[in-house]
Amino acid sequence: MENIHQIPGALYEIDARWESLSESEKRVAAYVVEHPKKVLHLNVRELAKQAESSQAAVIRFCKHLDFESFNNFKLRLARDVFDTYDERYVPDLDLESGTEADVVIHTTIERLQRSFAALEHTLEGESTKKAVACIQGSSKIALFGIGASGLVANDFMQKLARLGSSVFYSPDTDLQLVAAAALRAGECAFIISYSGEKAEMIEAAKLAKKNGATVISLTMSGPNTLRELADISLMVPASERIYRQGASTSRINQLAVIDILYSLMLSSNLDASIEAIEQSMAATHR
Repeated sequence: MENIHQIPGALYEIDARWESLSESEKRVAAYVVEHPKKVLHLNVRELAKQAESSQAAVIRFCKHLDFESFNNFKLRLARDVFDTYDERYVPDLDLESGTEADVVIHTTIERLQRSFAALEHTLEGESTKKAVACIQGSSKIALFGIGASGLVANDFMQKLARLGSSVFYSPDTDLQLVAAAALRAGECAFIISYSGEKAEMIEAAKLAKKNGATVISLTMSGPNTLRELADISLMVPASERIYRQGASTSRINQLAVIDILYSLMLSSNLDASIEAIEQSMAATHR
């Protein structure tokens, strides 16, 4: 990848060539300068609409400033907004204003289907078996996660509690760090972070490892700090870009991994699992 500090951003190019732009191109340029973050979410049609210009003017604008394509223009704009020249920072949005419900239903389901297919190739059976063995053999399990990953951690906590496991989770990050510091050998820290770079989750992993606890990570595929710290690494596909409107496929994939772990735990000792689930159901259905 090129050195980002040697690549002029889109805003620099606009300023340098403003006088050479046509009136319709200047309307596009003016909108970009005024709303750079918002433009990262727009396609050609939407940008033309918001700038009160035309799609042809947007294309000419990109060519006039020597951008190879509209996507290349947005990558260069991301350089201005995030100080990086990286495709992961360009939102992966295919929606336009007023998109029909049937279209959203189709595209969302199609995206999830592709994501599940990728998960089957990403999640390793051996690591999954090791994670299940670690969880079942631990005297205490602490779960960690923030935001959407926290929702996944909470779901796993409920499943483990039904099986009679000694499990902890709190959405409070301070309490998560306290729990990590209290873990000891023979206990397990299950840490969920899509990026694998959340500072609090990295700190939780370091605290848990310091006292001899086993660390299981659930992150996106590819190199990341949390995965490097973990004793057992579970991965979901790198299906979303870092700057996104909200976790969607990553959250669904993480929940699928939790369901897989839970199913393996059930099947490994079905009679005891059924008994534990029946006891928990009896306690909550009085």
